[in-house]
Amino acid sequence: MTATAFSTTALALLALAGSASAQIGSSYCSANSNSTGGPSVISATGSTDVALNDVTLACSSLPLNAFGYFVTSQTQAFIPGPGGSSGNLCISGNIGRYAGNIVSSGSTGSVSLSIDVTALPSPTGNYAALPGDTVNFQFWHRDAAGGSVTSNFSPGLELTFDSAGPTFSQDIYPMLTQPNINAPECVICHGSFGGLNMGQDAASAYASLVNAASTSFNCQGSIYVIPGDFQNSLLYDKLANPTPSCGSQMPFGGTFAGDVTVIRDWITAGAVF
Repeated sequence: MTATAFSTTALALLALAGSASAQIGSSYCSANSNSTGGPSVISATGSTDVALNDVTLACSSLPLNAFGYFVTSQTQAFIPGPGGSSGNLCISGNIGRYAGNIVSSGSTGSVSLSIDVTALPSPTGNYAALPGDTVNFQFWHRDAAGGSVTSNFSPGLELTFDSAGPTFSQDIYPMLTQPNINAPECVICHGSFGGLNMGQDAASAYASLVNAASTSFNCQGSIYVIPGDFQNSLLYDKLANPTPSCGSQMPFGGTFAGDVTVIRDWITAGAVF
């Protein structure tokens, strides 16, 4: 190989390495050896920023052609041999299963799964990870020991989510205090009108919106902002939809001067102050 060819190849490899997704999370809880003679390894790549929704789970050093799926919970544990397994369960409480995403380790002894952090499984339904949440993952898989069929687990993997997305004080409140097109500022009309009082500052406005229910006749009981769920948040519904689920589009008689996509992203990222 010529020096030029070697240099070109090296640069290509460096570029590929630089484009790889960042490793995230930290492993905890020991795993027992599987039929390969050693324990499996769990990892994740992407970002812990909930607004980016970019997490891929992976597990390697698995037996070849072994079927399994990832499990998750917000509670850590150490339970040896659950249900006769050869491994250790590293989570407990409300355990969610990616049973609809069964994967095979194939000829490489490894698996991966891109997950949706706005729809993490639990026994009572999917939920969205919010900034500050710590969520744990593990991989369960089929195995064989001494000629008998068994199962095993990877170590646990802990991910603590955060957000570099929009904040209420820096991004959302300024929109609510600026004049709208052919309509006054949101905080002027809703200083007391329509069952919503956003008060005189960002802190009081935030408290009046996030996890707070409307008391207006048309929308009574609807929550203005549900962190992680813009589709069911009344604030977004009233600003973004010409025919909202209740009442009229806001601002009444005019056009919102702010950016509703930023409000959507703020709610999706956890509606942080």
